[in-house]
Amino acid sequence: MKKILAFLFVGAILASCGSSYTTDKDEALELKKEQTEELKSYYEEALEIETDFAADEKEILADYGGKEENLIKKAQTKDEDALDALAELRDLELDKSVDLRELDLEHVDFNNALRRSISDIKKINEEKDIKAWLKAIEAENEIQKDLRDAFEKKVNKLRKD
Repeated sequence: MKKILAFLFVGAILASCGSSYTTDKDEALELKKEQTEELKSYYEEALEIETDFAADEKEILADYGGKEENLIKKAQTKDEDALDALAELRDLELDKSVDLRELDLEHVDFNNALRRSISDIKKINEEKDIKAWLKAIEAENEIQKDLRDAFEKKVNKLRKD
């Protein structure tokens, strides 16, 4: 699940910039920094989606001791209320998935262009000439990793509550 979340969130950044391919090191670094800044609002929006889902899920499961397995057991008895609650829960899950996917799709073109830019810059320059640039890119990657980890902790906490 963590890998799926990481893939989804790594694929998401900067809708407003569209495709921004460049082979200019300074421009690519600036775009990487913008990507890092945009991640903050991205994770805020994603956390809001997750929080809303958790609240709705909790409300649905309240009549079943707060546990999905209790809802499933009740639904196995063909109880209409349980079957309706199960359908509502699954609809919520699908809606959450759609919302997160739409959030990702807003940013995918920019992210792909930046990833390609960074890859090409590495290929067309001597490593010794881009040593400082690579360190700066890696620093941004670390900041982005920290943002992702903080987001994942918050989501995991939501799921445990």
